[in-house]
Amino acid sequence: MKRTLLFIAIICSTSFAFAQKTTYKVSTQSSIIKWDAKKVVGGHVGTIALKDGTIQTDKGKITGGGFTIDMNSMACTDAPKLTGHLKNEDFFDVPKYPTAKFIISKVDNSKATPVITGNLTIKNKTKTISFPAKVTSTTDGLSAEALGVKVNRLDFDIQYRSASFFSDLGNRAIDDEFTLDIQIKAAK
Repeated sequence: MKRTLLFIAIICSTSFAFAQKTTYKVSTQSSIIKWDAKKVVGGHVGTIALKDGTIQTDKGKITGGGFTIDMNSMACTDAPKLTGHLKNEDFFDVPKYPTAKFIISKVDNSKATPVITGNLTIKNKTKTISFPAKVTSTTDGLSAEALGVKVNRLDFDIQYRSASFFSDLGNRAIDDEFTLDIQIKAAK
């Protein structure tokens, strides 16, 4: 009898440990990336949508995942006419590269706000980036928010009006870095 109870206890605890690992599907309707690009005089802001994605957790902490970014959804919200220029070969060359990707490679859960490290791929060029992300459990899944994620466009061969490459731009120069505010919602 004792052996039977011990066996049942081991099975239950093993099943419970496996049940702690969860994969969430990113809601493309509820998730959004906002971008902010500066130039010498002013700047522009906009949005971009996700095509798909997943987030893996273990005991409530993010351990992996990734998402595909739909480059065709890119919009410049303060100057809509600029959207077409951002999609051409001067910037993201969307007809040739219709998606970008971010794949989580490591998560430091030792801090109150986890630091996510992963590989960002834009225009078939991959760069490792890290950023803190606030993760919140919800009744049907989780949400994650990362604000002010810095991306250097030169890492992805986007040189248009970069003072790092062109010295005669004056006040027409565009900063090499842009920032992303990432808001992800995911459900089981």
